[in-house]
Order: sequence, then structure tokens, then C-alpha cells
Amino acid sequence: MASAPPALLNNGFQRALDAFVSRLKPSEKSLFKVTTLDELKVTILTIQADQRARKKMMHLNRILPFLETMDQLGKVIEVFLNTTNFLAFVWGPVKLLLLTATSWLESFDDLLDAYQLIAQNLPILEGYQSIFGRSPQIQSVLEGIWSNILEFHIRALRIFEQSMLQQFFRSLWKDFNSRFRSILNDLKGQKDLLESHATQIHIQRYEADRLKIFEEFEQVQAMRASQKKSFVVQWIAACNAIQDHESLCAIRREEHIATNSWPGLWIIYHGDVEAWLAKGIPKASILWITAIPGAGKTMLASVIINKIKNDGVGPNAFIYCKHRDLNKNTFVSVMKAFLSQLLSQQDHLIPFYYDEGIASGEVVLSSTKLCKKLLRYILQNIPEAFLILDGLDECEPDERKLILDFFKEVINLCDSARPGKVRMLILSRDEPDIKKSLSAATIVRITRQDNLQDIERYIQHRAASIQKKFAPLLSDEDREYIKQNVADRSEGMFLYAKLVIANLDGQVCFDDLRSEFHQLPSGLDEAYARNLGRISNLHVNSRKTVMKILSLMICCRRPLRWRELQAAISINIADCSVDVTRRSVVHVQEMCGSLVEVSPDGRIDFVHMTASLYITKLGFISYDLAEQSMAFLCMHYLAFECFENQIDDGKLYLFIKKGFFAFQDYAIAHWTDHLVSSLRSPESLSPSKPNDLQEALAAFLIFSDRYKEDLGTLSLDDASLPLNTLQSSFSDCVEEIALIWRHAKSFKAFVDDRRDKISIPSLKRSLERNRKALETLSSVANRAPVDMGDLNDFYGGNWFKCHKLSCFYFHEGFPSQLTCKAHLNRHDRPFSCLEEDCPAAKIGFSSLKEMEKHKRNMHPGINKLSSTFARFKNGKGGHGAIQKYPCPRCPLGFESRVECRIHMRVHNRRIMLKVDSKI
Repeated sequence: MASAPPALLNNGFQRALDAFVSRLKPSEKSLFKVTTLDELKVTILTIQADQRARKKMMHLNRILPFLETMDQLGKVIEVFLNTTNFLAFVWGPVKLLLLTATSWLESFDDLLDAYQLIAQNLPILEGYQSIFGRSPQIQSVLEGIWSNILEFHIRALRIFEQSMLQQFFRSLWKDFNSRFRSILNDLKGQKDLLESHATQIHIQRYEADRLKIFEEFEQVQAMRASQKKSFVVQWIAACNAIQDHESLCAIRREEHIATNSWPGLWIIYHGDVEAWLAKGIPKASILWITAIPGAGKTMLASVIINKIKNDGVGPNAFIYCKHRDLNKNTFVSVMKAFLSQLLSQQDHLIPFYYDEGIASGEVVLSSTKLCKKLLRYILQNIPEAFLILDGLDECEPDERKLILDFFKEVINLCDSARPGKVRMLILSRDEPDIKKSLSAATIVRITRQDNLQDIERYIQHRAASIQKKFAPLLSDEDREYIKQNVADRSEGMFLYAKLVIANLDGQVCFDDLRSEFHQLPSGLDEAYARNLGRISNLHVNSRKTVMKILSLMICCRRPLRWRELQAAISINIADCSVDVTRRSVVHVQEMCGSLVEVSPDGRIDFVHMTASLYITKLGFISYDLAEQSMAFLCMHYLAFECFENQIDDGKLYLFIKKGFFAFQDYAIAHWTDHLVSSLRSPESLSPSKPNDLQEALAAFLIFSDRYKEDLGTLSLDDASLPLNTLQSSFSDCVEEIALIWRHAKSFKAFVDDRRDKISIPSLKRSLERNRKALETLSSVANRAPVDMGDLNDFYGGNWFKCHKLSCFYFHEGFPSQLTCKAHLNRHDRPFSCLEEDCPAAKIGFSSLKEMEKHKRNMHPGINKLSSTFARFKNGKGGHGAIQKYPCPRCPLGFESRVECRIHMRVHNRRIMLKVDSKI
């Protein structure tokens, strides 16, 4: 080392070390910087002695070449660094990795293999030290070696730091495979340069190529990671809870602007909530906030969620449950919402969940058992997590029990490792089953005094707006009277205040307003009744439209978008057409006032779960009649000419442009649901008006006539309908009712894949034709300036849809044919090979049995972790990667004759015989 070293702070050795240290955790920095080679050797001897005592020796000598080579490298490059103990940042990670890996011997074996491979691709530096200081080009090669060693260790540290190492290791280590291959290739190139005494020009070319290869590799890695993440997001298919939260935050911002005060902020200063959010150990990991209906619990949940997000206290996940929305009120939907959000904050675990999705055989995650496993793993592995579940009472009792049982079990498990590691907030009404299950939780009961100030500020702002509307007739005294009396009668129910104020604001003259505010309703029942009464006072045509919309909303199997409701009210049964002139020019929120709300994704739902219950309880709309009306509407609609099989293209595209198919997804998927519900007892089908009777008769006759041949293709032995009870009202179509009912009951009784198929073959063909025509229009619009007119208003933006009835994407669809095709391929061939370089990874298999056969033939030993890097094991002289028994038809090699013979079965018999003779 005769020549002086370059500037200490500007050389590549120091930059690489600084970058490595910046990616370490504080605890790792303090641990690594004092680690020595002697200390590492003592640790290795201790591990070896322990393995000997347990009779599980792992040939630890495999790591010695790496230690010796690194010691040589340290002596060479110490002149370039401003410290003498820089190798501590190699010895420290090696020590920590070995100690961590000892907990699971398979990962320990893989780690030793990795160090052995690295050592085989490191140059022998002894004897070359004298030329390194004189050659800047050689120094750059050494900088690359040093950088690669550090890069390997930072990546390995992040894999081995997982609490659930045994569960996640295989996927994470396999995902690391491509980067490890890049590191080995780079080390081998650097070794060849040094040992061949390469010229300056060769080294310069190598450095240029190396940078280019590295840049391309990073791009490929980023693209692959993005594809995996997209797959996982689509596979989990969770509800968009973040969108719901942002909508609530927007409401809070509007109220802040109007009142100069943030609503609900008081909750984060409540003693029990503060303790639950604090860094210390909470009194209980589960916090239950309970209150009466309409007290504003959802808004309080959004306040706490914002607090957690803004303070960055840890990974978090939340869901706002919604009554009757299966995507937001079931055990699986809650699991998926939490899993999706937690995973988005733990990107390094994506490879494991990608492998799980591929291996599951499910196009969309739906298995309760698998949901439990996946969420349990991430909660046990994550250092800390905050879970918020709002509206548990909006889930059905059976679903609530599943949710509560699971989270109590998992949180108790996490508490046994570290109390308060996973904390959960639940907000709901004080239901007996919830109260019993959460008896050990910290309980916060919201009283009327807690949110009184928020209610008063809201009323004051809205009362001022009402005064401005009715100025100058509404005096300051009247405004104060409204404010005080509404607040007093609210009894802590924000929903009550909202309904009453909306009713007052909806009055059209001051005399009506004065009458209303001098006779304020008592409780939610009367508040709902007043709003419904205002609807009853609308013009007869407007009232008919609103009643139709509310009837559809009460019985629909999923929340409908405004365009779907528009399509439903546009159906003209008398003319067998979809009449665009029936579409309402007034939005549903304006017509129904505070009874309904629009979600961020455009779905229309009731403002609160109590709204639909009160509407039916007060007799404003009968649930049974709503079910019958929806069933008959679907049956009439599906018998329209647009669903006939023989239609020329001109007429078909005319139907499309008039919006005839805007309701087809819902009607086809759910007509059987509504019919079976309507006919759950013969007495339930009893139209009270002649027009209703005529509509019912026509629905059964027309539908049975249209699909008579297809309806007879299913049967159910015990599905006999007592015909004599229908003779009085439906004597003209008893046989037709029986035929349709048997078909619907038979279809609903299926529990296998047949339930995912459209039960009427001719209707299936019509749907396929209609969708294909829509897709063609979309493709034409992308290539040429085609005027789409109102088509997006009719059909939305996702025209490429799944054909499976139960699939979320049957009605949701995709924006492009490419994404839809990839989704459909998962339905048809759901089982894929986990080896990314294998062609079968993209093609897939139709059954688990086929995939397992493929793995045995093409990838024997895939379940052994040591096979991950098998292709990189070098032979003599550092040349690599040829196994003892190579396949002449593909790059695979095998360690035994038997494995190679089994593999060759996938090739033709002639080639197999040739291989036998060669081996």
C-alpha cells in the first residue's frame, strides 16, 4: 500500500458503507459496530456445539471460505475508509443472521449455502494488494465487490427479521432469488476481471455494462413487484374502506369550514381512548365504544383513524361496516379489508401472499379458513398494528360471532408475546351478544353530553342557513328556538338532528316551516315519519318515482349505483321497453333528502341501517311487496325483445344506445333470489290491487313462455309447490308459477360450481352476445373518435366483465380486455406453478391434481428450500451451475438419476432413451 489513498469521504467504499448504515435500524447499528471476527467465530462454535448436542449438525465449515475471503478484502480496502472497524458491519450482520436462522434449520441451511456461493465468486486477493492502490480502475472493481456484499446483507436482514420466519421465509427467499443471482453474476464478473489482470479499457467497458445491466435489472424487478402487488390486490378484492374514510373526512372538513370547529375531536382526549393510543401497555388491547343508534359513532371512528394516521403510531387497518352490503358486513369482508390495508403497509410480504394466492385456486379470496390464516400471520409478524371496526352491529349475529371469536383469539395470542402489540377498536350499539363477548375489553359509553356541543354547532350552522332561506320571516328568536329545541330532543342522536333539520329545510313555505318547528318529532321514529311524510306530499308522479326507488333499495341484494336505479325505473313493462324519458333529471339525494346517501364509488344506500327498518316498520313500504315488485320487474325485463337470441346487429346496437342493457347484470344475477323470497310461502304471493295481480300474472306467463324449454332443464324432488292454495288468485298460471319456482329453487339449492352459471342457457347466450357488442363498441371508441353519447351514463366505464355470477367482477367489470382476460384465466385455470420462470406459471392448471403432477415431473425438490439456489452451485474452478444429471431438453439439472428419469417423462420417449444411455 505504497501510494496515498484517495479522499476518504468521496470514494465508493465509504459511500457504500454510509448507504448501508443508513438502512439499518438504530438497534442494529449499535449491535454491529462493536462486532469482531473473533466474536463471530465464538458464536459459530457455540452454534455448532448446540447443534452437535441436539444431533442436528449443519456443516458450518461452509461459511469459513467467506470469512477468510472477507478478512482479506478488509485488509485491502481498509486504506480507503476512514475507520478501522468497518468489517464490523459485515461480521455483525453475519452473526445476527446465523443466530436468527438457528431457530429453523431449513433456513439455516439455505443461509450457509448462500455464503458458500458468495465465497466461490469472490476473488483471492492475497498477493495483489500492491497494485490496488496504484490502479483507480481496480479500485472501482473492489468498490463493486464491497457494495454487493453489503447489499446481500441488508436484503437478508430484512428477510430474517420476520417474527413469523418459518411461515414467510420460503416465499421471501424465493423472491430474493433473482436479486441474489444478479449479485452472484456481478461478483463473478468482478472476480474474472481481477484474476485475469484486465486492462483499463476492459474494466471501463465492464463498468459501463455493469451499470446498464443493473439499471435494467432494477426496472425488471420493479415491474415484477408491481405485477405481484396488482395480482394480490385483485385477488383479495377488499372493499374500498379508504374511499369511505376519505368521504367522511371530507364531511368533517366541510363542517369545520362552516362551524370553525372539528366535529368529534373530543373523542381522542377521552382518557380510555388516550390510553389505548399511547405507547405504553393499555389496560386492554380491545377498546369498545358503544352508543345509541345515530349518535355519530362512524364519525368518531374517522376521527380516531385520522389521529392514528397523522401520528404515524404504527400500521393500521379499518372498515366501516354497512348493513345489507355483503362486501362490508361479513366475516370474510372484514378479514379482507384488514388484510389488504396491512399488506399495503408491509410491501416486503407481498411475495408470500402472491404465492398463497397462486396456490389457493381461488380467483377471489373467499375461503374463511384461508382468510384466518393469512390475517393471523401478518398480525403475528407485524411489530405493531391498530385495527378499527366501525358498525359491528350492522353485521348479522352469526357473522359478528365469527369476527369477535377470531380477533379475541389472535389478540390474546399477540398479547402473550407482547401486550398491546395488536390493538383493536370496535364501535357499535350495545347489543347483548357483543356486550357478552367484549366483557374483558375497555368500554367507553357515549352519553348525550359527550357529543352535545357537536350537535349544537351543527344545528346552529344549519339553522342559520334555514333563516337565510326564509328571511326575513324567520327571526333570530325562531332560529334560537330551533337550535335549542332540536338539541334538547336529540338525546345525543346526531342522526335525529340531521333528519329534523333536513325536514325543516325541505319546507316550501314559512307557514309549513313554523308548523314543523313548533311540533318537533319525538325520537327517530317520528323524525323518519316526518321525512317520509314530506315525500308523501310530493306531486303524484314525483312521489311515485321516489317510492319506486325506495322500494328497490329496500330489497336489493347489493347497493345499486344511481345509473342502475335509473335503469330500473326506466323499464316500461307495458311497452316492453326501456324508456329513457323515464330517467329522473333530479338526483336521488335531492328527492329523498337525508334518508339516503351516496358512497364515494356512486352506490346509493340508506343513511343509516335504521332507515330501512323504520320505513318498513312504519308501513311506508312493505318489504314483501318490494320483493315481489323486484321479482316481477326482473322477469318482465328479461323477457324483453333485447334478450331474444335472434336479433340483427343493427337492432342490437340500437338497444345498446338506448340503455336497454343497463340493468341486465343485476336482473340476471338476482331474479331467482327475489322470486324465491317472494314465494317463500304461498300466502306471501297475494297482490292487494288488481293492477298488481295483472302484473304478477303477466310476469309468470310471459317469462315462462319466453324460457319454457330452458326452465324444464332443472328439477328438485322436494320442491313441490302446494298448487291448490294459488288457485284463487292465479288459476290461469298455476302451472307456470310451479315451473318457474321449481327452476329457481333448484338453482338456489346448488352448492357447487353450477351456482356460478346462468341457469337459463338461452339467457346466457344473450348476455354473452350483449356484452361482446358492448366490448366491441369500447374497442372502436379507443381507435376512432366515436361519439359514446350517454353510454357511460348507462353502463359506467368498466365494460369487460366476468361470467361467474357470484364473482364481484360480474357486475363491477374491468376497464380493459387485457385485465379481464387475465382474471378469466384464473377462473378457468386457477392453479399455477410457483416457479416464475416456468411457462406454466402463466398458463395454469384446471385442477390441483394437475398442478401437483407438473411439480413432481418438472420441479422435483421444489419444496426443499436448498433447491432455491441449486442452479448457482459452482463446480471446480468457479464454473457453475451444472448438476450431475442435466436434462438435454431444458436448463434443469438433477442430483440423482431417479429425479432426472421422472422429469424426462414430460419429454418424448425417444429422447428419454437417449438420456438413459448418456447417464
